[in-house]
Amino acid sequence: MPEATASTAEPVRPSRLAMFALLANRDFRYYWIANFSYFLVFGAQRFAFVLLVLELTDRAGLGGVVGFALGIPAFFVTVPAGVWADRFDRRRMVLASNVGGAAVLVVVAALAWAGVLNPLLALVMALAAGVVTASVQPPLAAIVPMIVPSERLMNAIVLRTVGQNLAQFVGAAFGGLSIAMLDFGGAFALQAVFYLIAAGAVLRVRLPAGPPAPAVRPGMREATRDGMRFVFGNPALRGLVVISVISGLFMLGPVFVLIPEIARTKLEVGAGPNSLLLAFTSIGMFAVSLWLASRSQLSRKGRWFVFNLLLAGPFLIGMGLSESYVLTAGFMFLWGLGGGVFVNLNQTLIQTNTPNELMGRVMAIYSLSIAGIIPLGSLLAGAGAELIGADEYLALSGAVLGVSAVWAAITQRALREMD
Repeated sequence: MPEATASTAEPVRPSRLAMFALLANRDFRYYWIANFSYFLVFGAQRFAFVLLVLELTDRAGLGGVVGFALGIPAFFVTVPAGVWADRFDRRRMVLASNVGGAAVLVVVAALAWAGVLNPLLALVMALAAGVVTASVQPPLAAIVPMIVPSERLMNAIVLRTVGQNLAQFVGAAFGGLSIAMLDFGGAFALQAVFYLIAAGAVLRVRLPAGPPAPAVRPGMREATRDGMRFVFGNPALRGLVVISVISGLFMLGPVFVLIPEIARTKLEVGAGPNSLLLAFTSIGMFAVSLWLASRSQLSRKGRWFVFNLLLAGPFLIGMGLSESYVLTAGFMFLWGLGGGVFVNLNQTLIQTNTPNELMGRVMAIYSLSIAGIIPLGSLLAGAGAELIGADEYLALSGAVLGVSAVWAAITQRALREMD
């Protein structure tokens, strides 16, 4: 297959919406399709697995166990995947993981059609799906700087996030509606199809030839240490990782397992309206990503990032205290607006301050600080839901997140000054 380099990419005409011109770049266009298809499945399966176990057991705490099963593989898989992404073909890694993900979901569909799915089997399959997620994300994120010029990186990340958020919006709705129409077997089978679409698209992406491999490569442990030294030796990057950990424990982990339970029991809605609550979050992220796309430059990114974090806690408190579906949907949308700033600026700040030869490992550490912590946050949220109720625990998480955001605003000077 012919090679392409970032320097030979099609020229991009500057404009306020110039990021859309990146789709004229053939490799980025296929990358965007692969990324969209992957995240559509990601949004659908997270909702589907949680709802499946809740339907099988009617126990709110097990929603947290499902979130734990989906995320815990990140502790063991993400960092090795990042090291491999700095050594091998990132495209082939993403291809293999998507094909493996399709195989997992076909098995889940077959078990559902056979009528033999039980809570234990569902948790085992959620664990297998989590392995796929942990293995895809470091190489998938690390491909972006390889196929676009460095001056277009923020636009490329925003465009990736626009597709990612749109996919999760469609995926969440697709997950709930496909379950309502086709039951769980059909829903998981359709998700497998989109994994294969992602695999086919990433196969068309051409990556530039990397530098010759060194005669002697450091071992896995030493390579991992190099990535850790780079991240934790930089005060600003270290601050981003710490904030990601706090967000996984008290924001992302609780929301994705508690909102389906709150909607099911407190707001008393079915699978379709239930899934749409998470979709409102993706709509908010999509909207703010479009706003970022309309800006050719954004100065003081670190300050924008920290200020945005201060708003997240009150929105979570509102979700927990709300007794109205419409009001909850409004808080989910507002939280999604902040999420768009969080995701876009977080990745932009990390990737613009990381050399390509360390990109896989750094993105793995970043992914681990979120995806690896979310299962712990989910597990704590499930236990909290059993003890004090899902809505009360979500409000409590918002309060803790708010205090942490104030701490970050006061103490993380290097992060505030990052650009």
